[in-house]
Amino acid sequence: MGLDVMDLEHLEPHVDVGFYVEEGLVEDGITEAAEGENMFLLAHENKMRRSSPWRTYVILTTVSLNFFVVPGLLAGMGWALVVISMTWGYCHSFVTGLMLDKISEEKPQILSYPDMGAYVGAKLSKGSKHGRRAGFWVIWVSQAMGIFLICAANMGFAAQFFQAIFPQPCYTWWIVITYGFIVLLSQVPTFHHSFQFALVSMISMMAVFVLLVVNMCITGTLEDVSYRIGDAPLVYNGIAGICFAYGGHSIYPEARREMKEPEKFKRCIYMIYATIGLTMGVIGFLGYGMFGTEAQVNLFDNLTSNVSVDIANIVILFTVFGNLVVGNILSMMAIQTVLKIPLLGWKNPRSYGMPVGVTRTLLRVAVLTLELLLALAIPFLSDLVGLTGAISSVMLTFMFPCIAYW
Repeated sequence: MGLDVMDLEHLEPHVDVGFYVEEGLVEDGITEAAEGENMFLLAHENKMRRSSPWRTYVILTTVSLNFFVVPGLLAGMGWALVVISMTWGYCHSFVTGLMLDKISEEKPQILSYPDMGAYVGAKLSKGSKHGRRAGFWVIWVSQAMGIFLICAANMGFAAQFFQAIFPQPCYTWWIVITYGFIVLLSQVPTFHHSFQFALVSMISMMAVFVLLVVNMCITGTLEDVSYRIGDAPLVYNGIAGICFAYGGHSIYPEARREMKEPEKFKRCIYMIYATIGLTMGVIGFLGYGMFGTEAQVNLFDNLTSNVSVDIANIVILFTVFGNLVVGNILSMMAIQTVLKIPLLGWKNPRSYGMPVGVTRTLLRVAVLTLELLLALAIPFLSDLVGLTGAISSVMLTFMFPCIAYW
């Protein structure tokens, strides 16, 4: 799908197509401004702007609520590093969220993380077309790979919870069954359409939070609990994982562009971080304090089996599935944007010779199949979560937002 300047002005009359020119970030004038990947998104923007602050808060909180993995990520750090990493992870992620809101407000043509990457690449290369494209692809790969890895890890978590309730069939089969559910659920086109999944996921996670706290108090502190610092790779894996655990910001620009009133996005950020600060802080510090170096990346493995733990294992499946749906939607939208597959519609327009709904479905099945293969190939979920943090956190929270902001 190619858009020239006249197309852009017709679709979005309020958009200043001279944005890149005014910023001094292009070589060939206004034509270059219309070539960016964000121009494809602008064609859908009016139809996509429907979400309320409440809907946006629920969707983004669902992505960020991974508190049951936090004690396991802290297991090899020792108390000093635990306090530092938890505080730093929360603060830097919160500040990044505010920066992203400010960037999107001041530069409305930046509709996604890859668009911000293109802007930063052009800024660093003094307007080079190649720099802009390099920035776009660096961020696109970092974002898509991070979400892809965490979704693969969540497939494994879902299989673990299934197996805890129903020991048969085996773990491998439960991953395949989880894949079947996600293929069906992940066909919703945008974040706005995933609200029902996200709401069920957030409510179930709040119930799991209460059940975890109660059961940790029942289980009690382990005898001879140790808080020793592990080897360097373990510490690095934990710090990277904690930085990413707060990382719902990896989809903030994409979620903001779907808001009916994007100027209210800052209010969503305050609500999100009040929620995740409370839940992750309580579970992280309490879990590490009780289990120390024996804390597992799936905290349920540390708890004594009883009726409430079994109930929590069932309830948390709704959370994991909701997280998988929302996370996969981001990956799919990013890939569709690059491949110029429209984000909305079913029969029309046609894409790659097929109705757009068929093309979109085939693409999503293919991506989810790759996630399935990765989940089957890497059973060490803590390593996968840490790897995700290492890949995504540096680019998405430290480097590019700061450069774009200043």
